[in-house]
Amino acid sequence: METGNKKRWVSLYVENDVGVLAKISGLFSGKSYNLSSLTVGETEDPTVSRMTISLYGDDKTFEQIKKQLNRSVEVIKVLDFTDLAIHKKEILFIK
Repeated sequence: METGNKKRWVSLYVENDVGVLAKISGLFSGKSYNLSSLTVGETEDPTVSRMTISLYGDDKTFEQIKKQLNRSVEVIKVLDFTDLAIHKKEILFIK
């Protein structure tokens, strides 16, 4: 595994409920991560929101965070965009 911090991108589908944003962002702050950006919006399904998060971190800690996110009851799906070419320039959030 690669060591050192690098730019990470993760997208989450979560339940659209009160307190979910605070719980997910609390998970990152509990690991002493400073998020570079966080975008949240309702999907075409009003019961589901999508979070797109960017941050810097090492492989080991990022893997732990993804596992914790997958264990969270409010999280429906976790997508790691870190190694996909789509984020190299921009990710666009359109509502």
